[in-house]
Amino acid sequence: MNSSFDPYAYVLAALDGLGPEPLTGTVARHAPDGHRDAAAALLGGVWSALARPGALATNFRLVESGREIDRSRWMRSRVGDGEVLHTELVPAYLQSAVDRGATLVVSHLDALDGTVMMLREAVEYLLTARAWVNCYITAGTASAFDVHTDDHDALILQLAGRKRWEVDTRIGAGAADLAAGHLDTVLEPGTCLSVPRGTAHRVTGTGELTVHLTVGYEPFADAAAEARRLCTAGTGLPAADRTRLAGRLARRTERRHGVSLPGALTGELRDDARIRWASRFPPTVEHARDGLVITTMDRRFRLDGRLARTVGLLTAGAPLSWSQLCERSDLPAADVRSLVGFGIRHDFLICEG
Repeated sequence: MNSSFDPYAYVLAALDGLGPEPLTGTVARHAPDGHRDAAAALLGGVWSALARPGALATNFRLVESGREIDRSRWMRSRVGDGEVLHTELVPAYLQSAVDRGATLVVSHLDALDGTVMMLREAVEYLLTARAWVNCYITAGTASAFDVHTDDHDALILQLAGRKRWEVDTRIGAGAADLAAGHLDTVLEPGTCLSVPRGTAHRVTGTGELTVHLTVGYEPFADAAAEARRLCTAGTGLPAADRTRLAGRLARRTERRHGVSLPGALTGELRDDARIRWASRFPPTVEHARDGLVITTMDRRFRLDGRLARTVGLLTAGAPLSWSQLCERSDLPAADVRSLVGFGIRHDFLICEG
């Protein structure tokens, strides 16, 4: 992963610039501070994934004029020792296909690159949403998919070249075509665009090699589905109650990518460690008379109330260096170290480095 790029900070800046509440469904574009550095870092993840598709080769599709090109033409695979799948792309065929207007689609790019995975995790944590990242690489001016709608919200991140986006003004209408006066914009590297679900849009190249990521996301998807099942069963959890839905997601056992292996094995915390909350979705923190009650990954912890500020820094979700955590905390460094050590042992904090 590119150590100089902070995916969490980039996603936070992008969401702030796209509007006060992306979940309300707005079409907007924004170029966050440092957007070109972010584009370069994420583009490095794309090239890395193309160099080693591995066992996730089925995540790759080559689409031309709305049809998929047979994978055997542009990908070679073999099973090696230990039944490990070795896969290589065929550069000459891919280049020819992309030059004539085909689009290489990499689904769930976050499963192939650590930097992109951290980007996806930041979106999930900040929007309390299930998210995934797809990549689109093309050249020329053709559109592989023409006008279409998606059944999920999306954040578009342009990484290389320029791409033209036409987006309907009738947000979420599920229209089959674009209305007069629709948004017509060209995205530059580092620029992002929000496209709500059910909104018609068309994407075309501008005659140059172009790469963009689509971060699809579904707010409260799992908890909302669970709520609907409970309501059908007569137990009555309102699907629109975000506080309750967030509480149910806090009990999910899913974690972010990463492990506190050095600290867990040695019991020591290095001064250059980077610390972040481990759960995929934010925890719930209740302030009780005798302290804090934290629910995360289907577990409950009761902590001293004096830890409230430090816990707040950690549960915000951003990775913090050890020095940053100590500077912003109102506790002595020894107490902060004890809290972090407790978090490592009980697996609700990830400490890397």
